[in-house]
Amino acid sequence: MTLAPRNSLPIAIAGGGIGGLACALALARRGFRSLVLEQAREFGEVGVGLNVAPNALSVLDALGVGPAAKKNALMIERMVMMDGVTGEEVCNIPCAPFEGAFGNPYAVAHRAHIHGPLLDACRAHELVGLQTNSRVTDFELMNSGVAVRLENGQCIEAAALIGADGVYSNVRKKIVGDGEPLPAGAVIFRATIPAAEMPNDLRHPYPTFWAGPNWHMIYYPISDWSMFNLGCTAVTGQASLLEAEETAPEIVLPHFTDRCEIPDRVLHIPKSFRRYVIVHREPVDNWTRGVATLLGDAAHPMVQYIAQGAAMALEDAICLGNTVDESDGILSKAFQRYQDIRIVRTARVQISSMMMSKLNHAKGVERMVRNSLFEGRTTEQYLERLMWLYKAPPYVK
Repeated sequence: MTLAPRNSLPIAIAGGGIGGLACALALARRGFRSLVLEQAREFGEVGVGLNVAPNALSVLDALGVGPAAKKNALMIERMVMMDGVTGEEVCNIPCAPFEGAFGNPYAVAHRAHIHGPLLDACRAHELVGLQTNSRVTDFELMNSGVAVRLENGQCIEAAALIGADGVYSNVRKKIVGDGEPLPAGAVIFRATIPAAEMPNDLRHPYPTFWAGPNWHMIYYPISDWSMFNLGCTAVTGQASLLEAEETAPEIVLPHFTDRCEIPDRVLHIPKSFRRYVIVHREPVDNWTRGVATLLGDAAHPMVQYIAQGAAMALEDAICLGNTVDESDGILSKAFQRYQDIRIVRTARVQISSMMMSKLNHAKGVERMVRNSLFEGRTTEQYLERLMWLYKAPPYVK
């Protein structure tokens, strides 16, 4: 049976990543037609490993793709932080209680295993249009909606525009106008390690996080244990934006000083790394103009230190679907309501992510203080401290 959409012109969504597709699906499930405009030649997800916290899994459940997303994800048994200098355990958080406390477990996955089910659901829904080679460069608000301009010269008339086009969002340039994102003073070197090359004693069914002086590294299994994802972050004071590029181990290793035996072994496994400069923006008090708004990294980009970027985009998506539904299609009202609901939570996560840099990269006496903060904590205390973040907000339903 063909569904009659509640809107005549589609809601345009710039960006076909996890946030953009989740938004399209959330709108479709409320009866609203959308058109996802993806700049690449085909839909796909760049990157490899992804932490999928309980609040993110709760959104995927609410969108009807939870079982498919969880099928290829690894539900982890614990989260461990190790001292990268001494090799001592700093904290060990059992994850078995997470489902009872937060409504879902904690997972790690290949990004494609989260993006893929969302894409499949969008392709199967008649209210979602998908268009590639469609980079949004500009837009103009009109009485009837918005004119969306693409890099290829096409102009699309839409009821509204949602910028889910990432940290370098062109839609943000028009709404917020705060220039390019700022270097956060750190770089991340990423690599994948075939499971056969990972030492047997390090093949743990959970992420292992090593915190060192001005650096940290994390590794965990993905893709049915065939690969391990490795991310190594170094505080460099990097003040300029550099292109992502392949980097040789001899360039990477000197950034990770005073490392003990295990992180040293792991760092010597990859034959090459890919370097990315970490960028961020300060929270803003507005990301909406009329029938144009922002979502995910376009609205509130954050450093990855508490692994919540994708989760915040997913929460944005379902919240926006709800407000559009509740506003009966008055999109300017819906977008403002969405922003009012989301702005404090997302700003808190942005700020908390930046604050974690000091804990993750502590050195000297600060490192000893960091370690002492976790001494003697019970599972119940960890759950209490994580509740604000991992328990999905009430509008995730």
